Amino acid sequence: MPRMNILNSAEQAMFSRPPIFNSAERNRVFDFPLPLLQTALHLQKPISRICFLLACGYFKATKQFFRPQDYHARDIEYVMRQFDLPLEEYSPEDYVSRSRRRHEKLILDFYGYRRFDQKDENFVVEEISEMVRSQLKPRLIFWRCIDLVVRNRIQTPNYYQLSELILTALNQRKKELATIIEQELTPDARDLLGRLFIQENEGRYARYKLTLLKKLSQSTRPTQIKERAADLVYLAELHESLKPVLPVLDLGYEGIRYFANSVIKSDIFQLNQRDGEDRYVHVVAFIVNQYYRLQDNLVDTLLSTTKSFQNSAQRDYRDWCYTEHKERNQSFKSIIVSLDENIFGLLNHIRKITQDNESNDSDKLTRICKLLEAHNDSIPQVEQQWDSLKQSVASEAGESRYYDILEKRSVRLQNRVSPIIKALGFQGEGGASALLEAIVHFKENDGAIGKNAPPGFLEPQERAAVTQSGGFRPSLYKAFFFMHVAGAIKSGQLNLEHSYKYRPLDEYLISKERWQREKETLLSRADLQHFTNPQAVLDELNHALFQQYQTTNRNINDDLNTYLKIAVNGDFTVSTPKQNDQEVEMIKPYFPEQNFVPLPEILSTVNAHTAFLNEFQHWQQRYVKGRTADKTLYAGIIGLGCAIGTPKMGRISRLINETTLQHAVNWYFTLENIQAANDRVVSTMEQLELVNTHRRSGDPLHTASDGQKFEVRTDSLNASHSFKYFGKGQGVSVYTFIDERNLLWHSLVFSAAERESAYVIDGLMRNDVIKSDIHSTDTHGYSEAIFATTHLLGFSYAPRIKNLKKQTLYIFKSRKNEDQSDWKIKPGKYINRKIIEDNWDDFLRLIATIKLKETTASDIFRRLNSYSRQHPLYQALKAFGQITKSLFILG
Repeated sequence: MPRMNILNSAEQAMFSRPPIFNSAERNRVFDFPLPLLQTALHLQKPISRICFLLACGYFKATKQFFRPQDYHARDIEYVMRQFDLPLEEYSPEDYVSRSRRRHEKLILDFYGYRRFDQKDENFVVEEISEMVRSQLKPRLIFWRCIDLVVRNRIQTPNYYQLSELILTALNQRKKELATIIEQELTPDARDLLGRLFIQENEGRYARYKLTLLKKLSQSTRPTQIKERAADLVYLAELHESLKPVLPVLDLGYEGIRYFANSVIKSDIFQLNQRDGEDRYVHVVAFIVNQYYRLQDNLVDTLLSTTKSFQNSAQRDYRDWCYTEHKERNQSFKSIIVSLDENIFGLLNHIRKITQDNESNDSDKLTRICKLLEAHNDSIPQVEQQWDSLKQSVASEAGESRYYDILEKRSVRLQNRVSPIIKALGFQGEGGASALLEAIVHFKENDGAIGKNAPPGFLEPQERAAVTQSGGFRPSLYKAFFFMHVAGAIKSGQLNLEHSYKYRPLDEYLISKERWQREKETLLSRADLQHFTNPQAVLDELNHALFQQYQTTNRNINDDLNTYLKIAVNGDFTVSTPKQNDQEVEMIKPYFPEQNFVPLPEILSTVNAHTAFLNEFQHWQQRYVKGRTADKTLYAGIIGLGCAIGTPKMGRISRLINETTLQHAVNWYFTLENIQAANDRVVSTMEQLELVNTHRRSGDPLHTASDGQKFEVRTDSLNASHSFKYFGKGQGVSVYTFIDERNLLWHSLVFSAAERESAYVIDGLMRNDVIKSDIHSTDTHGYSEAIFATTHLLGFSYAPRIKNLKKQTLYIFKSRKNEDQSDWKIKPGKYINRKIIEDNWDDFLRLIATIKLKETTASDIFRRLNSYSRQHPLYQALKAFGQITKSLFILG
């Protein structure tokens, strides 16, 4: 088999030869400090001086050395002219290797670097092994290794040396997995896996069991849910048989996803072409992946249907309350009329009679008796109306009616949720024991609930409603049971052992055992060594925060802050300065005069300048013969990007086969490839002078992110209802990151019901092109936890917070006795320093996990946000964020 090239020939040439500089870059690169120039002047031969200075400049730019034969003529001429080195002809063969190595050692020592030796090679091999286990692309491993050696101040090795290490690690990992499968996979497990390759029914259109397990339905219809629950039971059996081999394989979550997606993308005949052990590795990963995904799918279904059930029940209850309110108003009106006519009217007549001075008492009494006799029929009627109204007001019919609605609608919920509860296996945190007992009882009795059902998880009023009048209401019990299960999952009290989205919080972080074992190494890799001492960090912030209070209040007292207004009650408002309108020259003359430019032409032009199509690599990490044509990739981009669809795009495109297009989209259009291609385009745009005209200053770079809602019209568990945005429909949020030069550099899609703050860190950390210095969001993207995290990650966080005056300002308790008499803006509360110090180690573990990209930040924050607000790590993050938030508001 041909050897796999990590970089193509053009990229290899660019990496292995000196970079080409423009005039500005050349001036900067070959601008040397005096000690280095003195070292060069002390060299005897002119050729040694020239080559020494050229090597210095190239090393300064790339951290590697090149052959003197490859030095560029313009650079040679520049150095000779700049440093007045008279030499008629540049002769690299006169620069002997012994002198060259001695000069390289001088350059390394001057810049504080060291040669790439055996010790460093062992270090890089360990890092490569970790990245290979995560199934990163060889290309990405290569560039991460370059970043790693530069960060550790090691001379960059040459391409062939580094690629050999990567390829050796890939081959070794493949052999290791094959050996484990051969030794550890039992015959029974092989037999179970082999059944996946058997067609379910006879006939031309019979499906393989493996094929049926690939796609997960997003429907909430009962029949679809029951099918998925049955699939989960089947996958659970397979997963149980594979349990002994999984810890030995040690694929990790990324490895599981990689091998599983290969199976999902492959046809049966393609899988059968693999070697036996290699095929089993892929199928084992596929089983584990689908087992995790299907559990997440069913939990999402449970949460979605339960929420829909609660919303519909509350809507019915509101309708009933509205009707009841109208009826009660009618009763009020009726009794008011009756009281006016039959009670107050009668009393007015009696009062007039008693005040008649012309009649004696006997006549008055006779007239009153006749008047009472005339109202004998109406008074009891008024009394009856009054008693009914009193009973209606005094009764608890409202709450009882709500429970009746839950009971009436419970059957619909049971049809959807009962199969899910029976199929899933839950783990409980503290306080969930009563609910776990109810789940076990529900499973043991196959969903049949009677009087002996555990009531421990119910609230007192719920328990009273279930056992109303000494009886038992099983449908109402199940409704409460399902709602409590959904609430416990969202709050983190119930978790899943085998899941991507609903594992315990600690499972998303670097394990405590590994943290204790490799703490120093992990902190060094994450560049967090200067944060190891919480007392020193907090003391520094304590000083900075107090100084900021003093500076801000001094500016207010001296009327230096014209945008701040202090109200009589002490509240403050900050006004946004008005932006001056600028005259903009029309750029229409610079565009073609024709009305449109074909999209393929645009893509082709962009590719000619950026080579973004090179990022569309085959899913497989190993060598793949040939590459799909550019026109096919253009068709795929247009078909997906313009929502035309692959089949239709294949039919309407000339000279493009529909099957070829579908194959290209299946194997080349991965999320990683698309993001890498976008990074190529953004990287090229970043180098243009035009985009930098939008920057307010050369440094720092200001970025921002915000969400936009899009309606989804197909079954999707990721979509949620929002009447404000979608009416009666449902949709998702597309969260986009942009910088001040209008470069769109990252985007995410998630449920419209989720808070955007959980995804802010993902955009900042998952991009290698745009390096943000200051990041802004709206209020929906802000939280104290994000303030805390961005501080330790090295980003300045500047959200636009709604109602800023309502935000509480904090200060350290050690400043309690400081003079604040002349402060217009004062702190409202004190920082809980103790909880920060007590949880500092877990805090650093969370930051290291994010920085080392072992888990996406959104996974961590989604789970952390769902946990109880009393979780110690959440409280520590919040307290630390209150410090940096106060610094931001004051500054």
